[in-house]
Amino acid sequence: MCGRVVATSTPGELSDYMGVDEIVTTLEGPDHNVAPAGQLPMVWSELADTAADTDPSADAVIRRLGTARWGLVPSWAKDPSIGTRLFNARSETVADKPSFRSAMRHRRCLIPVDGFYEWGPPLPGLGDQSRRQPWYVRRSDGSPMVLAGLREEWRGGDDVDPVAPGSTCTVITVPAGADIERVHHRMPAVLEPDSWAAWLDPTVTDAGAVLPVLRPAETGIIELHPVDRRVGNTRNKGPDLLDEIDVPVGACDPPNDQETLW
Repeated sequence: MCGRVVATSTPGELSDYMGVDEIVTTLEGPDHNVAPAGQLPMVWSELADTAADTDPSADAVIRRLGTARWGLVPSWAKDPSIGTRLFNARSETVADKPSFRSAMRHRRCLIPVDGFYEWGPPLPGLGDQSRRQPWYVRRSDGSPMVLAGLREEWRGGDDVDPVAPGSTCTVITVPAGADIERVHHRMPAVLEPDSWAAWLDPTVTDAGAVLPVLRPAETGIIELHPVDRRVGNTRNKGPDLLDEIDVPVGACDPPNDQETLW
């Protein structure tokens, strides 16, 4: 699963990196510990109004950068609290589940973050062995980590609700790649730049056409290190949460019996 991320890149940095045509909304500032129900940056593509009723061309597609509350609220939902359970969507079922299938066809997005936290088994000889150990995961090349996501707009029915969440999103997860499987058996779907346009293409409404891009990150794409357990408290926000902690020699080696991880 993916339940905590780091979002510190500026709107300008994300716009340049992802080839954004228009910045719609921005985050209030950097956040080193974003939990579900928090705000995430989001990139999506739409057809220009002039092309809405004609055959679209590549020039008619506009790529936008905005924000969304983390936790998808389907348009048909009666209560926005459903979003607290829908902050992740499994790639294996995302095209079929009622909560996600419409967004999968019509409202795919990208969620650019700087990294995410994952919790794995306790490290031998390090602190309380009854508590899981958090790790910080990021791209090994230092670029933003672009996650596959879905978006929805929820306004509370026919009338606009002043406390409605508005734009909401979810992060799609896949089986873990080799670099992270010792910590957790799932990870977010990390998309490379050559997959962005296909994933965002608003003219593609066949989920089967884009499902192949949802796969584990190739070996070497990401790196991770253990961090302090203070990251478990969402009130802690400082950049020091990313600092690697000292661990006993050999503590990070994968166990002989992989089944003990799960």
